[in-house]
Amino acid sequence: MAIYLEHELQNLKLKIFEMADLAIEAISKSIASLKNSDVPLAEQVVREDTALDKLEVDIDDSCIKLLVTQQPAASDLRLILALLKINTDLERIGDLATNIAKESIQFSGKQHIKPLVDIPRMAILAISMIKNSLQAITDKNVELAKRVIADDKTMDELNIQIYRELFSYMAENARNITQSLALIMVSKALERIGDHATNLAERAIYYIEGVDIRHEE
Repeated sequence: MAIYLEHELQNLKLKIFEMADLAIEAISKSIASLKNSDVPLAEQVVREDTALDKLEVDIDDSCIKLLVTQQPAASDLRLILALLKINTDLERIGDLATNIAKESIQFSGKQHIKPLVDIPRMAILAISMIKNSLQAITDKNVELAKRVIADDKTMDELNIQIYRELFSYMAENARNITQSLALIMVSKALERIGDHATNLAERAIYYIEGVDIRHEE
């Protein structure tokens, strides 16, 4: 029984890592499509979101099956519960990347009102947060998970900075409003991805230490 559970938990973690890879790829492609006005690449991101949706259902089913049939205890139980919630966060990250891709499609053939600097920085940081959260689970590294949580402050600061800059562009010229609002939507999507990455880190700490830190002051 114990050997079977260990084997199934390993398969479950592999599926989660696969889902994380798909989510990260969606972020990278959506930002690349935005920077390069690459509509086909953006449309590819939108199409590929179905793979994330299907994998989410598969992982949910696997988690529930293990909970019902194996009745895991202690750390194994915490791991399954953490992965169940991580699965949802990763699916939502994929949805947000798809939203960015849809905004990118609206930029087809249009020159950007400003060079994209902070938005790609947010994307790079978001991807790093996702990777580090999953690494924290693999290594049972609480300090790494806590660094991810600290990184969310930088994400929030970048988001505010982008808001301020784009609102000034809109105030200067009404013709900048449509594109500025689209870029604000992209920035907000990345900020939300950062929130979900923070959730992943909190789930990692729950798995490792059995402590729910979500509402700690």
